[in-house]
Parts: sequence; C-alpha cells; structure tokens
Amino acid sequence: MKRVLSIVLVLMMLVSLVPMAALAAEDYDTVTGTIMFNAGHDDSKTDHPCPFTYSDGYFTDTAYSYRQDLATATMAMCLAAGNVADPARYQEGPANLISFFEQIGFKDFEANPDYTNRPGRNTFGVGIANKEITVNGEKYTVIGIGLRGCGYYAEWAGDLNVGLDGDHTGFAICRDTALAFLQQYLANHPEITGKIKVWCTGYSRGAAGANMLGGKLDDMIMSGERIGKNVTLSVEDVYIYTFEAPKGADASKVGGRVYNNIHNVVNYNDLVVRVAPDCMGFARYGVDHVMPSAKLDSNYDELKANMLAVFNTFENAGEYRIDNFKYVTVTPKATVDKIIASIKGDVMTQGEFLDIFVEKLFTKVFTTRADVYAAQDDIQELVLPLIGTYPEQWDTVKQSLAENAKDNLAKIMAALFKGEDSAVNVIADIVLDTMRDAGITEYNAEQVREMIRPLVKMLVKIAAACPDELATLLYNIVGIMSAHYGELGMSWMMSIPADYMTNKQNTSKPEGELPFVDVPDGVWYYDDLKYAYDNGLMNGTSENTFTPEGNVTRGQVVTVLYRLAGEPSVKGKTCPFTDLKGEWSKDAIIWAYNCGIAKGFTETSFGENVNVTREQLASFLFRYADKLVYFGETDIPADYTASYSDASAVSSYAKDAMLWANGAGIIKGNPNGTLDPTGNATRAQFVCMIARFDRDVLE
Repeated sequence: MKRVLSIVLVLMMLVSLVPMAALAAEDYDTVTGTIMFNAGHDDSKTDHPCPFTYSDGYFTDTAYSYRQDLATATMAMCLAAGNVADPARYQEGPANLISFFEQIGFKDFEANPDYTNRPGRNTFGVGIANKEITVNGEKYTVIGIGLRGCGYYAEWAGDLNVGLDGDHTGFAICRDTALAFLQQYLANHPEITGKIKVWCTGYSRGAAGANMLGGKLDDMIMSGERIGKNVTLSVEDVYIYTFEAPKGADASKVGGRVYNNIHNVVNYNDLVVRVAPDCMGFARYGVDHVMPSAKLDSNYDELKANMLAVFNTFENAGEYRIDNFKYVTVTPKATVDKIIASIKGDVMTQGEFLDIFVEKLFTKVFTTRADVYAAQDDIQELVLPLIGTYPEQWDTVKQSLAENAKDNLAKIMAALFKGEDSAVNVIADIVLDTMRDAGITEYNAEQVREMIRPLVKMLVKIAAACPDELATLLYNIVGIMSAHYGELGMSWMMSIPADYMTNKQNTSKPEGELPFVDVPDGVWYYDDLKYAYDNGLMNGTSENTFTPEGNVTRGQVVTVLYRLAGEPSVKGKTCPFTDLKGEWSKDAIIWAYNCGIAKGFTETSFGENVNVTREQLASFLFRYADKLVYFGETDIPADYTASYSDASAVSSYAKDAMLWANGAGIIKGNPNGTLDPTGNATRAQFVCMIARFDRDVLE
C-alpha cells in the first residue's frame, strides 16, 4: 500500500511541473509511468520504483534552454540506465532502461556488449532507442541514449584512471565507447533519416561520459563532421542532461557558449562533482545547475521540506543525513581518549567543507597530476578484488567501513600520527572485521595488511598535511556518500519549482552581447555581425545559432534588402514569378522585382531557395545602390583595388557590380588573393557585406 500511495503522490507532483498550456498548444500527449532503479541509501540490493512524467513536447524548445520538466524526465531515464540491482542478473543489465523507453514510446532498443557482460575495469554500458516526433510540423527522430552510471562494479576502477595529461583517461573511454555505439546504432538503422535530436544522460561515471560525449558532438557539428550517413544534427538539438557528473574534460577545451546545450545538475554537498579537481586542469562542458543547499538558498528550509515529502516516499529513503554534518578538530600528540578535540555542527556546511578539503588534498598532498597518476594503480588494486570478486557484498562492505571509520575515529587518527606500521595494523583489523561481517572470509590478516598498505601511506600523508579535514571526512563519511545517491537527487528534481534553476541560475548572455553560441568572441566577422544584429538587419538561424558557414539564398538576400528599405507596402503590386512558396519572402521579392533590384532565372521563376554566389550577391547590392541611392549615376571603378588571380572569372553580367563592390570596400577578396566570384556566399560573408553596405553606402 505504501508503494501505491507513494507513486500516486509523486505522480501528482510531477504532473504539476508540466507547463500544460504549452503542451496543449502543441497537442502533445503526456505519459506518466514508473521506472525501477538501483538505489543508494539504505537498501542498494533491490530495485525500487520511481514515478515519472514525459511528453514529446519537452523537445519543442532549443537544447540551450534548461527545462525542469525535461530534466526531471531525463533523470528518470538516468536512474533507469543503471544496472539492475542483483549482480547475478548482470546479463539483464539494461532491463530497467528498456522498460523506461517502452513506456514513452521509443523503439528499436539496442545495448552494447558491455551492458550485458560482466563489467570490467574499462567497460561502459550504453543503451539506445529512438522515436519519431513532430515539432512545428517538421519530422525529427529523437535518439535516446542512456549511459550506465550505477551498478557497474569493477568499472569503478576506471574512475581513478586520470592519465598524465589532457582529458581524464577513464572518462574519455566512456565518451569514445558511447560515440562509437551511437554511430553503430545509426548505421544499423538506415531507416532513420533526416533531422535527429540526441537526448543523452548519465549518472556519476555515466554523467562524465555524457558530458564529454556532448562536448564531442558539439565539436563534430561545428566542424561539419556528420554523426551518421543519413542524418543531420544541429547543436540546438543536442539535449544533454547529466547528474552528479565528475570533472573529466581538459579545462582548456571546455570554453565557448556552444557547449551550453549540456546541462549538469549537481549537488553542492556531493564530493564526486568536485573531482577530478579543477586545480589539476579538469572541468565539465556546459552549464552547472546546482540543487538547493543551506549554503546557497535563503529559503532552504522550505525547499528542503518539499524535497523530504518526496524523499520519504522512496521505499529505501532512510535518513536525510547531509545537514547532520559536523566539523572535527584533532590534537595530533594527544592520547587516543583526548585526540579528538571537538566535534561541532555550527562551523560550516558539508559543501563548504568539501571545498576546503579538496583544495587542500590537491595542493598539499597530491601537488601534481603525476602524483595522482602514480597513486591510482595502488588504489585500483585495493578495491578491484572486492568489487570484481564480491559485487554482492561490495555495498555492504562500503557502508560498514564508513560506519566503522566514524566509530573508531580516535583510534585511526592516533595510529596515523604514529606512523605507517601502526596505522596498517589498526586499519587492517577494522577492514578484516568488516569483510568477515559481509561474508568475505578468503583473506587473512596478513593479506589484508599488504592490501591496504598503499592506502595507509596516503592517509598518513593526508593526516600530516590536513589532520582536521581527514578526521572530519572520516566522521561524516556516511553523510558525504549519501549526497551522491540517486533518490536524493530525484527528490530535489521532483520538488523544486519549475523555474528554480532558470531564475536562480540564469545562464543567458549578458545584455548587449550576441546570443549565438556558434559565434566565437573576436572572430573576423564578429563586429559586422553585431552591427547587423543590433540594427535588425539580419537574424540568426535560431534563437541561439547564427550558422556562419551556412549558405545564403536569393530569398534571404532580398528579404534583408527589403528590411534596409524600411519594408515599404507592396499593396497592389505583383510579380510574374510562380514559384514563390515562402510567405516570409513574398513581399520582399515583389518589392525587389518592381524596383529593378531582383531578376528571375526565367520570366516566371525566381528561385527563392537557390544559393547565392558572391558575384550574384554583389549584383543585388549594386542594383539597390544604383536604383535607390545613386539614381542611375553610380561611379564604377576602372579596376579592382588589388590584383586578384581570378578576376577574369567574374561573369560578364556581374563585372560592373564586382568592380563597384570591391571599390566600395564591400567585397575585399579572400586571404589567398582571390575574389571567388562563383563560390557560394556564406552567412558570415553576407553579414559583413550587408553591414558595410549599410554603414558606408546607405548612411
């Protein structure tokens, strides 16, 4: 009964987050369902239910606009993408993700081999399905991609594989595995053609993979590289939502607004989102959206109460521990009974502590990336035997060790201050008792001592460099781990107001700057584009994109010229062209024809969607100037302003226009010394010519 009532309650809250007016206007159905997921708090051995709401209408906005309803639905997919809880059922790993996709109408699910084979050090599960939707009357295929970030056992070792430089090596493997399977999926389904939308998510390790996959897809699109043979993908249609993502990207590569279609939802109180550390050159692509916390929200108590109403409906919820955080100070030379000097709960929040701890850890203990790289193998070899050999017991061992660390804090700290051998003996006894309680009996005391010695060496260094921080970490480790559990994040996502992220963490461009994510600051055409945009001469291809390398059509050219002329009425005027299909350009073409600015390919054909060459563009501008500015007395230079190797290639009809445009500084030639008269004009070239024309000819 509790499960039924819990699901009904949370479904009602979820539906209340959906912008019904917007969805009704597009006539999109809303689906409510329930996923099962591998939980984290007080029962991680059983899959638990979580309700969700989904609509195809979530994809009507550009990917650059954060949507709370889409983010919440995506987190449901994210949690479902974890392996089923029972390690013995690893061959059914993606069963929960399959169920999610089926409930929302996605088809043709495929999983890569890593998803159904026993996880290893560098494996990575990827599951993909697709669904056709219609947006503004246009067909798209949404490619849903769930990346495994829970229940992956031995893959945890890959989280420690930082590498010596560049991207985090272990997370880069996740990215590359996901991209390769996405491309294979598209190749397996040649029936998927035309425009696609990519919807991708992951949790924790999966989130790092999703974040870096998003960065890679953006880079591919911006460089003109195709994702698949039969499909086209715009950066506006790359919907990446990650949850509790570590930092895995090379910080030198993540700059640029183009990556703001990647939304990272993070908990300020979570240690995982702070590593790998930024002080060693790691970062996330895109925009971070931070969940509520006592540190960041003045109305935290209200937000927390709403969250707990959802959190307590989860069968495995247990205790909300984050606000139980206490700061510990130690006296290194004291006896065991006095070594803990104080334990106070009013010093700082858990998130504030983690900021301090991570900064000290990676500036006082691991001072270079090479130091981390040198230690990673030892840590992997400590954990891998337990995760790989005893996945059923791993969660029990992990939780029990955390609780034992708190209970034996004074003894552990005293031993660490005495030195490596003393600490090895104390900590080995704790580890051995924990393993036996979990049913792992194959190790004797000596084997455990040798297993943990590399870890103890690191702990001795940390105790010497930042003793209070280490003691605080060990005392609060259960609460610190709980900040990373999925049902907590899902409770926040279900309970915060729909406008919480956008109001509090607005990521829009500052006033006065261009909104286009595909236009780098300082690029050669930036000033002319800003002039044209600010003066209403030329718009983007969408709210967020300009597409500088895109072609320009004849209809687009005369539409811009029509704006320059003030859009005079064409009432009572006609033209002989019978191929005018776009209402957006019809008046402009009628005006241009009657002014003598535009001619057709034939007496009845204009070709509004035909690309314009550079010499054709010059001809349009020349006719405008000659007819409306100079009234037939345009001064035409006898020669070009410089020597161009292809000047003779200019068509006879365009010679006067090219001479005039070059002399007026509107066409300046290419850096290689050519005019390229018959090459298609790009939007970047066009906006420069229009800006110069308006500034230098019309004013």
